[in-house]
Amino acid sequence: MVKDYLNTMIGKNMENKFAVHYQTWKQEKAAEFAITKFREYFPNEQLRLISDNGLDYSHFIPKYNIDFEFSNIGTGSRLKTIDACYVWLERVFNTCILYDTEWIVIFEDDVLTQNSNITFPTEDSGGMICWPWKDNLTQLLKNRNNKNEMFGYGMCGGSIFRRESFINAYCRIHEFDLNYIGSLDNRVIGYTDTLIGCFLQYFGYSYQIWEGTDDMTYPDRIPSATACFIHGYKELY
Repeated sequence: MVKDYLNTMIGKNMENKFAVHYQTWKQEKAAEFAITKFREYFPNEQLRLISDNGLDYSHFIPKYNIDFEFSNIGTGSRLKTIDACYVWLERVFNTCILYDTEWIVIFEDDVLTQNSNITFPTEDSGGMICWPWKDNLTQLLKNRNNKNEMFGYGMCGGSIFRRESFINAYCRIHEFDLNYIGSLDNRVIGYTDTLIGCFLQYFGYSYQIWEGTDDMTYPDRIPSATACFIHGYKELY
């Protein structure tokens, strides 16, 4: 099925448009605020909301013109098991095959959309910082990846990746041994931002610090006024 999809979709003339993959839980006020601000600046872009063992947000479908799915398999943004890691990656893959955009933006309850002036990365994925992996994992990724120049993680809410890159990587998910990779750096199997960053770099895709996003959680940091998405807005939870 995946190969049939790839033969149909990859290579189509896709413009620089994006869709949103958004996993949430039980923070309804925060989720609604995040979607409301997104729709203020992007009234037509597609958004898939997944309630991860949380509330039923089906009433958001007509109100905000989104796709919604309820799942009773809890993963959260802090992943507790290796099985949960694979479930989360499958959810992202399902978002990728649902839409035909060039890019996917990752949303969480603390992502604030502050303008519509989105520019897209020149690499396959982008986040707001690049924290280094542990040495053994860095060496593994460098041995596998001749394209990337920046090895590390930083793909929390507000980050972005090429949809086609993720689909191609997911077609080889059987090669992604998280028991072994997690033994090199256990942060990979603990959080969604580390997981997706490692996943894409493992399969040869590149990463950059992306000007379209920024973070407000670091001490004394003033987020960029020109960034489209700001991570760390926690006023509602």
